[in-house]
Amino acid sequence: MLWNDVVYVSLLLISVAVGPFYRSVQGPYAKQWLATLLGFALVICVSGWSILHPLIIVLVNAIIITNLSWKKCHLVSLFFSFFYLLVIFRLGDYFGLPSSPTHTNLVVMILALKLPGLAFEINNAATAPSDDVQGTGSEALKNISFMDVIHYSFGYMGVLTGPYYRYRTYWDSLHRPFSKHVDPWPLTFYKLKQIAAFIALFLAMNHLFPSDYTQTLEFEEHSFIYRFFYMYPAFASFRLRMFIGMALAECVCQMSGLGAYPVHCQPIPGLGPRDYKTIEKLSADEEKLKGMEQDFETVHNMNVWEVETTPFVRHTMKMWNTCIQYWMAICVYKRFPHKGLRTIATMLLSALWHGYAAGYYFCICQVPLYLPFEDISTKFYNQCDPNGFGKKAWGFFLWWAKLTCMAYLGVPFQLLHLQEIIHFYKSLYFSGHILGLVLYLFVRVLKIYFLKRRPSEDDKNK
Repeated sequence: MLWNDVVYVSLLLISVAVGPFYRSVQGPYAKQWLATLLGFALVICVSGWSILHPLIIVLVNAIIITNLSWKKCHLVSLFFSFFYLLVIFRLGDYFGLPSSPTHTNLVVMILALKLPGLAFEINNAATAPSDDVQGTGSEALKNISFMDVIHYSFGYMGVLTGPYYRYRTYWDSLHRPFSKHVDPWPLTFYKLKQIAAFIALFLAMNHLFPSDYTQTLEFEEHSFIYRFFYMYPAFASFRLRMFIGMALAECVCQMSGLGAYPVHCQPIPGLGPRDYKTIEKLSADEEKLKGMEQDFETVHNMNVWEVETTPFVRHTMKMWNTCIQYWMAICVYKRFPHKGLRTIATMLLSALWHGYAAGYYFCICQVPLYLPFEDISTKFYNQCDPNGFGKKAWGFFLWWAKLTCMAYLGVPFQLLHLQEIIHFYKSLYFSGHILGLVLYLFVRVLKIYFLKRRPSEDDKNK
């Protein structure tokens, strides 16, 4: 695993270093071809002959997107992409296909989001109102060609593992002037210093608290308290590993200029600017851009500070892999026909997207079981005096509960296999499940006696 991580980090650092040269290239089509060739070279480097998988999923989707009606291309692209990922690619060894390298899996995973995402953009653009502030039907989505799909898929910015960015964001980086008037180095240098610290901490934590240690007889001989608290540093090493990869992926996009937008246009992760009409006006007048504050929030995939400090699981999930969360919300959650099953369907698809290992389902699909407890506790938190001791106490309690929940569910994400997960939970006497149930019943009782009831409209009118 560590060798794969070394290769991954090295290729991302090379991609970061390429950024200044890429930005210096003049002309959108020259930059487009350069990004595609660099991305294709990266995929060949990590995949070898397994590059056939990314090629097939891209070429078939290019045919779907450029030949089918906007009314159905998004659904056909979504079903084909996930069918290819989940059946042909992931179960290929059952059909006699050779196993693919780990990094090829990451490439195919991000393509399974980007390509249907493009088809959804086309579908949305066809029905967008003319006064749409977010610019759903922007110029970027008019007359998309077969080669445009190829370029978007293999652009070196995000080809290995993301972050997910819309086709419009990619098009803007080529055809709009914002990247010419922003210096990405200060932000990138700041993140690279963070990454260096994360790498040092990860190596130390992974050496001292490996998740595999939970499967040993020596681990079972320790006290219950030791075994229970071991999951906190074990999960911390996992978080650090994710922080490293995602921060580096953000740096690649930043140094290429992708995702640069004026701050006052309100860019958010995944979507880009909320006020796209202003983007179109500024593109026609570059003089206004000089000295204007810009950021790369569009490709900000992991808000480390929010992930670590927020006391809420719901908010942590929104700040974790933010651009992917945006894709899941827009393409799955909001589109799913049955409102009551939207959360479950989104969680299940997220787990399937990660793979078939039991750990993904134990981690992701158990999160909804925690949310009723958090929802009640949040009501207590919100009714407390903003500067009072009660709010601070509830905030700390919720933060500890969130950390415990994520660590208890996060270790299975590292162990992956069902037998190892059951062994880990048995060593803890399933205490996380029991504790969660006890805390839920406790706040349910508190709710009856101590939670203030919000006045209804009838009460207000009396």
